[in-house]
Amino acid sequence: MEIIAHPAIQALIAGLCSWFAVSVGAALIFSRQQFSRKAMDCFLGGAGGMMLAAAFFGLLQPAFELTTHLETWAFVPVTVGLLLGAAFLLGLDRIMPHIHNMQDQPEGLNTRWRRSILLVTAMALHHIPEGLAMGVGYGAAAAQGLAEQGVASLGAALVLTLSLMLQGVPEGLVVATALRGEGVTARNAFLFGSLSGLTAPLGALPGALAAEMTAALLPVALAFAAGAMIYVVVEEVIPEANASGNGNAATLSCIAGLCLVMIISSLLE
Repeated sequence: MEIIAHPAIQALIAGLCSWFAVSVGAALIFSRQQFSRKAMDCFLGGAGGMMLAAAFFGLLQPAFELTTHLETWAFVPVTVGLLLGAAFLLGLDRIMPHIHNMQDQPEGLNTRWRRSILLVTAMALHHIPEGLAMGVGYGAAAAQGLAEQGVASLGAALVLTLSLMLQGVPEGLVVATALRGEGVTARNAFLFGSLSGLTAPLGALPGALAAEMTAALLPVALAFAAGAMIYVVVEEVIPEANASGNGNAATLSCIAGLCLVMIISSLLE
């Protein structure tokens, strides 16, 4: 049990659970070949809302609570971390070859990869900040001295994990459906859709270790993970959910996803 209590192990388990949720969503492709565009946009909107809520309730709120002793300058480490997290994802966005579902031209470095592979790498890029967020959450909960301050509790990390698991299901379905639309077989659409979530556990472990080793920089680390997640939502999820003329439905789904995480946070903490 002592091994399971280690934040790195907890983060790895959380990352694997997120990967499982993505795989469950991808497996839904076996139920039918295609889902309506409106349904896909609602799924994306809901996932975006859950990611935004997880970033604010699970990461930014405890980050601000950790900086109350700075009084007037409490915003500085949180703002720095937020900007660094967004810059990190911007850098990955510029380097990693990928393409979003509604795009014709790939982003990142030039490559000869097929469109189906580029769709998978886009979603894999998407899950990196989610893994980092879970890792930092568990690392923060275990950092020395936080229990006395009453912030960054294990409950907050669990809320973050559950939120990201819930939004992982529609994300897995979205990427599998996109692959199916490219002519990929249902079996391979599930396989590649599932593999796109592998970056969550891969990102969770270093996130936990980094947060545990640098307790003094925890506000920055928490905000870093939040900035990376918010970048993904604003740059990819929301634009794609609104690209097909279903903006109202996608927006309501986004708000519903945010409310769901808010309810979970209120009940579990």
